[in-house]
Parts: sequence; C-alpha cells; structure tokens
Amino acid sequence: MAETAQQSSHRRQLRNIIIHKPLQKQYTLLMIGMMMATVLIVVSVIHWTMKTALFGNPYRMGSVSPYELLSDMTQQLVMRVSLVFLIATVVFTVVGVFFLHRVAGPVYRFRMLLNRLGSGEIPADIRLRQNDYFSEVASEFNVLFKSLRQKKMIAKEISGSLDKISLDKLSDEAKRAILEARKNLDQI
Repeated sequence: MAETAQQSSHRRQLRNIIIHKPLQKQYTLLMIGMMMATVLIVVSVIHWTMKTALFGNPYRMGSVSPYELLSDMTQQLVMRVSLVFLIATVVFTVVGVFFLHRVAGPVYRFRMLLNRLGSGEIPADIRLRQNDYFSEVASEFNVLFKSLRQKKMIAKEISGSLDKISLDKLSDEAKRAILEARKNLDQI
C-alpha cells in the first residue's frame, strides 16, 4: 500500500508539468517563434511559386496546358517546400543544441561535483556561465560546500585537541573512546 502511494506521488500530473518556469517558458517561446517563421517562409515560397508559374515565367513560349502548368507547379512546390523544411530542421537542431547546452552544462557540472563530493573531496564553489540555467541550485550547492568546509575545519581542530591529550593518565575505556574519535575525525 505504501509502495503504491509512493509510486503515485512520482507520476506526472498536470500541475507538475511546469517544473522550471523560466527555462520552459523561454524554450516554448523559442520553438513557437521558429515554427511561425518556418510557416511564413513556406507560405511565401508557395505564393512565389504559384505567382511565377501562373504569371511570370519568361522562359515559356506559346500556350501551356493547365495539366502541364499544375504538374510543373506541383514539382516546384514539393522541391522548394522540402528544401525549406530541410533547412528549418537543421536550424531547429542547431538552435536546440545551443539552447539545451545552457541546461546540460550545469547538470553535467553538478554531476561531476557530486562525484567529487562522494569521494570525500569538498569541491570549490560552483561557477556557471552568465546565461546558464539552475544558478539557484549552484548557489544552494555553494552554501552546502561552505558548511561542509566549516565542519571539516572544526573536525581538524577537535582532532588536534585530541592529539594533545596524554593517553597515559586515562583509563583503557577513555583511551579507546579517544582513539575511536580520532579515527572517525580523520575520515571526515
């Protein structure tokens, strides 16, 4: 029962669709703008192709049958619109890669820092590029790293104080407790 409740809390819900509003807003507006530009270009190409086919092809002599005219116009439309969509696909891909780099770069950096943290190292503060997303997460990591550095410094001070204690005058139980505490502090 508890497992089912936990699984349902991780399901995507309509209210959870927007999880990082600035990122999703900018990406959505970018995609809508690029699609609208592509539509305008396709409409212009269709208009230009039809106008050229019907009224202004200086290379045609004599009368042309409507079937030949439509066939020629259809072929030109297919070629031109296909070219526009091919170029649009390349542009969308390039823009998408550059846009998502502003997301993937910080995520990669966070992952590397977490690996270093997992190995016992306290990394230096995270610095992101000016236009990268998740700067608030980087700030939170920096607060965590500062806290860990302070705790490590306190642990070194305590370890140094324990080193100054003469073990000769202590009971065996106190000696074991101090040696165990030193060992634990050295692991921090």
